[in-house]
Amino acid sequence: MSIEFELFDQAKRRARRRGFFGGVILVLVLLAVLLFANIISDLKRGDPHIARVKVAGQIDDDKELQNLLSDLKLNESVKAVIVHINSPGGSVVGAESIYVSLSKLSEIKPSVAVLGETAASGGYLIALATDFIVSRGNTLTGSVGVIVQYPNFSELLEKLGVSVNTLKSADLKASLNVFEKPTEKAIEKHKELVNETFIWFKNLVATERNLSKENLNKILTGELFTGRMALKIGMLDKIGGEEEAVQYLTNKYVEFGNLPIVDWSIKKDNNSIWNFFDFVQDVSYMKARFLGDQGPRLYSILL
Repeated sequence: MSIEFELFDQAKRRARRRGFFGGVILVLVLLAVLLFANIISDLKRGDPHIARVKVAGQIDDDKELQNLLSDLKLNESVKAVIVHINSPGGSVVGAESIYVSLSKLSEIKPSVAVLGETAASGGYLIALATDFIVSRGNTLTGSVGVIVQYPNFSELLEKLGVSVNTLKSADLKASLNVFEKPTEKAIEKHKELVNETFIWFKNLVATERNLSKENLNKILTGELFTGRMALKIGMLDKIGGEEEAVQYLTNKYVEFGNLPIVDWSIKKDNNSIWNFFDFVQDVSYMKARFLGDQGPRLYSILL
């Protein structure tokens, strides 16, 4: 083996070692930056501030969000809360749970809802828990109402020559399922559930917004409104965004004038593998909803 080849081989090994250690150092530096950013964020949360929270996407019974709202309620450094809502709605129980958590927070601290692209149905229901509602002029809101959906494959199965036999303890047990055509009695019973929940939603809107009967009736059609239309009938308080939300808080509470706004969010791992599992969970949720795996559920959602 020539001396030149040995020298070249040694140089290659040194370069590989430098590359390896350089990569390790780079990873350590990135981890240190992330750790420092988290420390700075935690330090900011220790000083008096206005918290910013986001409610986005389809609403479900989100325990992590409910816990976050509870933390904001108890944290003495949080002086007020701005809730950004961009949601078409979701399950009634999910919207109710978040509404209750936000209402408890609003009993103790000032709160403002800022409506984004869409804040309809369950999304609007959540906004009702705040002291003041701000919306863009072209935000889509409204869709106040309740639905229940149930797929039915009985006619398809009949064409395929497949029958499913069911033994029940009572006629209304599992009365809406994918294998049987629902009876009139079953449909009427589920209409009762929808109407009972709708009355609850209606009373919530009437009470929280202190609406006239005329304006309330306009809202209860289930239709959508732009922010400007919603303002005219008392569904919200001002056209604008976060700047107007802060303006409301500082006008009403002078001591909030110099407070910074700090983001509060549910800490989730941004690793792609966990994002993949979130995607699978979303697909499973839609599958369960379409196939009726979870049974009938009440929804308050813009479709």
